[in-house]
Amino acid sequence: MIVSTRRFFTASGVVAAAFALAACGESSTAPGGEQELITRVTVTLTPTSGSPIVSFIDDPDGNGPLAPLPQSGAIALTAGATYTGTVTFENRLENPPEDITEEVEEEDDEHRVYYTVTGAGVTVTTLDTDGAGRPLGLQYRVVAGSTAGAGAMRLVLCHYDDNPKVASSTSCQGDTDIDVTFNYTIVN
Repeated sequence: MIVSTRRFFTASGVVAAAFALAACGESSTAPGGEQELITRVTVTLTPTSGSPIVSFIDDPDGNGPLAPLPQSGAIALTAGATYTGTVTFENRLENPPEDITEEVEEEDDEHRVYYTVTGAGVTVTTLDTDGAGRPLGLQYRVVAGSTAGAGAMRLVLCHYDDNPKVASSTSCQGDTDIDVTFNYTIVN
């Protein structure tokens, strides 16, 4: 009887250890995918002349059940202007904060940032690519329309693990690492 109890506790210990190991390190909210834990997304838009516009959104539990906090830093675009954009991802639960952008760059064949714009005339074009020439999206161009208005730019960091990244894809076909929306205005 002692042997079977010991086996039960050993098996229970192995199962508990497997759960503990699965919970360590990377966040995963979808089966089969290793996702990054991202708690801050920062966009920087640099005009051809003038000061950069910086805005960020904190998501304290990453891609967990809680909604991201409100956007910090207004994005006011000048009508007709062109901006060079960059996006950075951080895990601010680490001390010091972990720059997830570096991991996205290192694993560029497994990641892509998608931008979807709703509202007033803004176009977003991805400028950088991965090693196979497919869009990456850490660097992009924003062109503001010529009329004043408001809109939103949804930003999704997609992680391709089991499914290969497709260059012509217009939306995430893998696991979502983070999904946030930045509001903007166009001013004359």
